[in-house]
Amino acid sequence: MATAEEQTVEAPDSALDTAVCSRLPILFLDVDGPLNLWGRVGRRILNPLLRAHLVHLKPDDSFNVNVVLSRRMGSRLRDLEKYFQVRWATSWNEWANQHLSPLLGISEDLPWVRCPNGDPRSKFPAVMTSAGNTSFAWVDDYLSEEVAQATRKKLQWPQCALLVSPHIMCGIDSEVVHLLKWFSQIQR
Repeated sequence: MATAEEQTVEAPDSALDTAVCSRLPILFLDVDGPLNLWGRVGRRILNPLLRAHLVHLKPDDSFNVNVVLSRRMGSRLRDLEKYFQVRWATSWNEWANQHLSPLLGISEDLPWVRCPNGDPRSKFPAVMTSAGNTSFAWVDDYLSEEVAQATRKKLQWPQCALLVSPHIMCGIDSEVVHLLKWFSQIQR
């Protein structure tokens, strides 16, 4: 049990963490493509940095998904949590925390945006509502010019957005991480 002295030391840190977090831009993450390298699902995996997982989304095994993750993805996401408020923007919805977070070694209680399907156009209203007037980066493998134009129209000054569509065979690689970190730094 913490002493009264220890509790007073913890309180300012907690308040500071909340203040810092509120200044950080948001990172919206899609799963299939950016994290789950689904371009590699069903193929023979020879790259030792990739690992395949069979995820049982329903307890009766009626809905299973093959997931291919980079062994480096968890550390990349943990690094990005220092620069962003990370949120799921995926049709996995609450399943992302339940099934993927443990595989990646990241927080199992990340906020998530309810997405009806994998089409970024259907995710767009929920992403914009979730962002409010906070700057954000959105990583999704199917972001289109249509989504980019709609985003530009909805941004509120001085809000900025970075939309990133990584290749489904590479996902969030070191180059995407560097781009995201750069974006987060110009927001401060």
